[in-house]
Amino acid sequence: MKRFKNILLVHDSGESGQSTLSRAIDLARCNQARLTVIQVIGKIPRDYQMLITSVTSEEIMKLASKEYTLRLEREVAHFPDTSHVTCKILVGREFIEIIKEVLRNKHDLVIKTVRGMGGKLGMLFGSTAMHLLRKCPCPVWLIKPGQAQCFHRIMAAVDVAPMESKETALNTKIMGLASSLSRMDKSELHIVHAWKWVSPDAQLKTLKSPVDIRGQIKKMRIDWLKDLLHQSNLQHLPHQEHIVEGTADEVIPKLVHQHQIDLVVMGTVCRAGIPGFFIGNTAEKILYSLDCSVLAVKPDGFISPVQLDT
Repeated sequence: MKRFKNILLVHDSGESGQSTLSRAIDLARCNQARLTVIQVIGKIPRDYQMLITSVTSEEIMKLASKEYTLRLEREVAHFPDTSHVTCKILVGREFIEIIKEVLRNKHDLVIKTVRGMGGKLGMLFGSTAMHLLRKCPCPVWLIKPGQAQCFHRIMAAVDVAPMESKETALNTKIMGLASSLSRMDKSELHIVHAWKWVSPDAQLKTLKSPVDIRGQIKKMRIDWLKDLLHQSNLQHLPHQEHIVEGTADEVIPKLVHQHQIDLVVMGTVCRAGIPGFFIGNTAEKILYSLDCSVLAVKPDGFISPVQLDT
């Protein structure tokens, strides 16, 4: 798997953070990529600054950054062959500083351990994770605490369309990442497409029966998925295909639970060129129903509302 060249890890202290750090180091090594490990610390509140007279707030933050950097470097030093790893401390609001770091140094993947203990994603993932899902311009990999070092089952959630359509690029990204990770972890890959039957209006009913139209639509979706899989490198990779009738926000969480999926790779679809429309309504519903790790991919043309001058 050599899809990433400049990985950013948002490190959390503790056992789960160490597990994610180990995975990030392995991923960077496999990709021959650079890895930057960061922590974000908050600024000193203004009322505290007024009480401190012996040193300036800038001096305090400089000392704190130095101490946190040394801690990070000590944690990284526990792993062999980390010459490709850099440690850095950022100061400010966490999600904003993470995205600015992505923009500033052109990172192509953000990895972060989520801080919750389970339940739905709204409980499992904190506000920083949701901000990154909505606003970070590069793929965001959010890892659930306590999961095994390797994923046993990975799901690629795709919204298939004709190969010449603009949706194909996002599907290709999803399939490429999911299949590469499946090979790296020797995982079973599940490819899922949910489609919704919409009853035809009166004019269409006079031309064909709803049963015929329904069957033709399903066949068309199957053909589109076959075209996508034909373009993907799935040779010798154990995989299953699921084309299920129903809405994606109902079908995907159900299949995740049914097949005990460890990681879902999916798109967070936005309206390209409209800053502020960060995540599609269907994607949001799916995310709030999941209780597993997620690798979220933005479509081409996504513009983050967070910029370097903000």
